[in-house]
Amino acid sequence: MGIYDREYYRDETSGSGWFSGVAPACKTIVAINVLVYLAQVLLPDLGRNQGGLHDLFAANSEAILRHFKLWQLLTAPFLHDKNDFFHILWNMLFLWMVGREMEAMYGSREFTFLYLTAAVFSTLCWAIVDQMVPGRGGSMVGASGAVMAIVMLYTLYYPRREILLFFVLPVQTWLLLLVFLVSNALMLLQQLQGGGGLHQSSTAFAAHLGGALYGYLYKTFDLRWSRLLDRRNRRPRLRVISPEPRERERDRPRERPSPLPTTSSRSVTASTSPRPASPAMFPEEQLDARLDEVLAKIARSGRAGLTEEENHILQEASRRARDRRSDRV
Repeated sequence: MGIYDREYYRDETSGSGWFSGVAPACKTIVAINVLVYLAQVLLPDLGRNQGGLHDLFAANSEAILRHFKLWQLLTAPFLHDKNDFFHILWNMLFLWMVGREMEAMYGSREFTFLYLTAAVFSTLCWAIVDQMVPGRGGSMVGASGAVMAIVMLYTLYYPRREILLFFVLPVQTWLLLLVFLVSNALMLLQQLQGGGGLHQSSTAFAAHLGGALYGYLYKTFDLRWSRLLDRRNRRPRLRVISPEPRERERDRPRERPSPLPTTSSRSVTASTSPRPASPAMFPEEQLDARLDEVLAKIARSGRAGLTEEENHILQEASRRARDRRSDRV
């Protein structure tokens, strides 16, 4: 069984409902985007390009940075251009292709944190750059920035995986991402200089690059939000440790010194040497640190090289994860 199949490493729920099974968080995010897109198409007040609810929820750099309408950082990535069906199609297709594996690796809760924070960060990057673009004043919608963060994270883990470009041409993920980033960087420079056609001037290249940057920082510095929140909310617990009984010096029988160690004395010394502490005795912080070391070793050389103690650490982490879930239920 692979490391990503273990219960404490993958927050996958059981059952047959929508919020269970494979990648429930990714499915939910896709569903929300599709439902909002249908609302844009069916509700004129939300779907038109200017005015009404569109102006309230779409990202506008002036409104965000000068009037502090910060909710637009999160709401804009769930809107899409209702006149361009391929806008939402490609975003959701790539999100489902790579998001399932990232959710299986990090868990549903952490994947949700990752997607939402990437959406906010990429939209903020666009708002800052938009203030430097000549003739600014438009709005930005789309999940491309958040999706790019997931794609970047996926590529850092699996750089040589092949993706069928246009469902025909196999291309390795690192090459596809490199071409995309370079082309977006060049087009962004044209935007800053006031050039580019109508399509280029209306594309949020800064959001794409901001999302890719966030995915890189997330992987490089291990910015797992769920772990940070767990450590912040974790209360210190006192443990009572019973010391091992010791014989008093006056009750201990005195032994005559032996001039030379015998075979029996050497075997007794070896058998009474201190053993390493069991993982079951580790506090949470120490177990988390050891678990990170074991997972890093598995990523480098696989499970075949694990020692007996490292296997015990995996089993103890799995047991505690099951206990925490049963406590919540």
